[in-house]
Amino acid sequence: MKPVTALVAVVVAAVMLTGCLYAHVTLPYGTELNKTELGHKQGEASMQSVLWLFAWGDAGAAAAAKNGQISTLMHMDRELYVVLFGIYARQTTIVYGD
Repeated sequence: MKPVTALVAVVVAAVMLTGCLYAHVTLPYGTELNKTELGHKQGEASMQSVLWLFAWGDAGAAAAAKNGQISTLMHMDRELYVVLFGIYARQTTIVYGD
């Protein structure tokens, strides 16, 4: 019975630690994706953190719209980049519009 218990423990640990060493994902902010129009422009704004102690940047929608010279927002995405349980992390807001 011990080999089965060890296997279960390894599977549980693998599931719980998924993405802890490295993760780079993009997620939509909206859920009405069947009606999404992206527009002709794209803008990005990011914030970063190191060692869970220091953080800087502006990942807000207004900053992303300003960076992309967008006056009408149509859709937003969020991009997450995390290394080693968050020792370094970057969150980027991506906006689309005209």
